[in-house]
Amino acid sequence: MLLLVLVAVTVGSWRFVAGRPSSPHVMPYTELAALLTAGEVGTLQVEDGGGRLVGSLKTPLPDGASRVSATLPSRAVSLQDLERWGAAGTVVEVSSSDPNRSASQWLQAFLLLSAVGVVGFVFYRQSSVAMGHRFQATAPSRQLTMQSVGGAREAQADLGDVIAFLRDPQRFRAVGARCPKGVLLVGPPGTGKTLLARAVAGEAGVPVIVAAGSDFNEMYVGVGAGRVRTLARRAREQAPCIVFIDEFDSLGGRRGRPNRSGEEEVTLNQLLVEMDGMGGNEGVVWMAATNREDMLDPAVRRPGRFDRVVEVPLPTAADRLEILRIHAEQSPLGDDVDLERLAQLTVGHSGAELANLLNEAAIVAVQDDETHIHARHIEAARDKILLGRIRSGVVVSDDERRLIAIHEAGHAVVGLVACPEDRLHKVTIEPRGRSLGAAHFAPEADRHLYPRHYLEGIIAKALGGRAAELVFLGEEHVTSGAGSDLVQATSIARRMVAEFGMSSEVGLMSADPSAHGGHLSAQFQSRIDTAVHKLLEAQMKRAEELVRQYQGAVQAIADALLAHDVVVAADIHALAEEHGVPLSPLNAGTRERDLVVA
Repeated sequence: MLLLVLVAVTVGSWRFVAGRPSSPHVMPYTELAALLTAGEVGTLQVEDGGGRLVGSLKTPLPDGASRVSATLPSRAVSLQDLERWGAAGTVVEVSSSDPNRSASQWLQAFLLLSAVGVVGFVFYRQSSVAMGHRFQATAPSRQLTMQSVGGAREAQADLGDVIAFLRDPQRFRAVGARCPKGVLLVGPPGTGKTLLARAVAGEAGVPVIVAAGSDFNEMYVGVGAGRVRTLARRAREQAPCIVFIDEFDSLGGRRGRPNRSGEEEVTLNQLLVEMDGMGGNEGVVWMAATNREDMLDPAVRRPGRFDRVVEVPLPTAADRLEILRIHAEQSPLGDDVDLERLAQLTVGHSGAELANLLNEAAIVAVQDDETHIHARHIEAARDKILLGRIRSGVVVSDDERRLIAIHEAGHAVVGLVACPEDRLHKVTIEPRGRSLGAAHFAPEADRHLYPRHYLEGIIAKALGGRAAELVFLGEEHVTSGAGSDLVQATSIARRMVAEFGMSSEVGLMSADPSAHGGHLSAQFQSRIDTAVHKLLEAQMKRAEELVRQYQGAVQAIADALLAHDVVVAADIHALAEEHGVPLSPLNAGTRERDLVVA
């Protein structure tokens, strides 16, 4: 309404000014003086202290102009001139300013004030009224139950107390117990933290207000704190209810850290006050999710605020099976798909990644005009997710194909010997995404602790491609194909030295900055670099020796790759055994099972 009023007044003012008389015809003073002497001027206005004369003619000029003006030097008109013109029959008026110019100035001022008003009105709408419509309770149809969330058994058990309190708070109050005021869900991305919050609300039968940490970050002073107050007020109106803030590290980050503005700190202070201040929050449970727990301010986690931390880790094999079964209810699976085997082979996959895998497999099945998802569809979806779509337009020369085949065969042979804990899946030299080839190894089971020999085996396996290039092509012909392998090997070696205490040169000292008062000395960093270099050199020598020892197996696998582009584990195992490569019980004599996904 205010905007419409401003527009109407502005248009009316413009029309008023536009309806005023047009500008007079400008002529030299001598011509105007002649007209005055001849009595042809009916009225004469003397403006700007005698510096401008504007007259209305009794008879219009040939061009139709009836109003004329002339400019004189300031104060050039005297009283005698006025008397003379009056005696000639002209009505003389004296004014101090130009009415047209004055009206124009008033219009400009009004337009400026109108623009300021409109801008202020827009900011007012964004900061207050619009935010009043943002923090609304989520519709009941968007809520879930715990049966809809697979895995996370420990997290569900921790959240059971919150559900029970929201359902029957009197039972807890009778013994003096209170509900946790805040619940912080911590875990890697995609583990189901948001789903758990929705499930808690659905199980308890209470509304949930969802917000994001970025909803409160604004450049205008006081806007973020105002939004926190709006959120808290709406939560108290809806109580009992749940307030869920996703990506909480954007709001609850550590105060005083570099690049953090004062407005962000004011917003966090307001949140802390709303959670545990003088205002009542009975029946309001604050929940937040983050995968950056190290970034949070210490005051956030003290009792009275987020006093319960619920870990939501990556799912175990049993959890993955449960998650796959939930998603499989919406997707018809073929008889050749073994979900238990798939759960065992998807080590390290989050719930979101498992859902994405089945969704991509469903898309592949649709493209094949199939009504069910089969094992080959899941296999194709896995390859697409990990490596990308096959780049059919890439033309690889015969020399490059041979080099890639030798490189990947080196990974396969060294991996079979140096890292027998991981099961080989297949080797390919198909160009996919950014990769021209890959050797796929899959852990057979969840691993929580990593022995030194296992980590060294991974490093040797990563360096197996470069070792094969050295043995077959020579040092002068090694290529850039080992770039990503070196990144992986160096990362693992540095963690072994700096975090796990697996180097005699560095010893049991940790490279965590908090253990060194905030920064590492140059001498200590130099010792770490030296130890990492020594570890990489040792594993490179080991990989090169294995390639030389089983050079026939590397050549045979490379020839098979050149012939077929993709060689599955069963054929690689057969070639390896034929050339004397020792295989672990995991790999020896195995055939491809119903479904293998790394």
